[in-house]
Amino acid sequence: MISLSPDDVERRFAQLGIPNRFTDDEKHELVTTQVVQPPDGVMAFPVPAGNAGLNILKLRGILGTDPSKQPSFFDHPWYLEEAFARVDCQPGWHLLHMSVLADSISQPVNYFSSLAGRNLELPAAIEVVLMVFLHFAGTGEQLLQKKHTWCRDEASLNRFVTVGAFGRNGLFISAHPGEFASRGLGICGKVMR
Repeated sequence: MISLSPDDVERRFAQLGIPNRFTDDEKHELVTTQVVQPPDGVMAFPVPAGNAGLNILKLRGILGTDPSKQPSFFDHPWYLEEAFARVDCQPGWHLLHMSVLADSISQPVNYFSSLAGRNLELPAAIEVVLMVFLHFAGTGEQLLQKKHTWCRDEASLNRFVTVGAFGRNGLFISAHPGEFASRGLGICGKVMR
């Protein structure tokens, strides 16, 4: 498990040009909050209560779409007018699997209902984006290079958002009908708290 402290997140935010910060009280509270010990392959990171603008569109504006300057977003404008792209990440702890669960590959989005018995749920797209970029800022490693994860966010035309394929062209944000299945698509389960 990788667990980032509020100070770790702030350092990586600063490196990425993200202005959000924790208050001193928040840092104390989040550092002393007991995080459930999840299995290996999970990344835990906190988000400050001052989360205004901590959304996909704002991050796209900060990080851009230039593939020569990683991390970046793949320049795919379909979601620029989508509501999910303006939703700020919820404050508090986020614990996500850093790769898609093997049994979720090639499954439609409704497969997520089978995860509840394992104390997992679908992540929000912004949570996956933050996990990927925070990890890259700290290690230079690109998570989800060849896979996408289903997200709980819904897009127009009755599609569900997917995030992944973080490679030399940036991080892809896509959307597919709920019954869609692909060998490159699974679920990075979010640990329920």
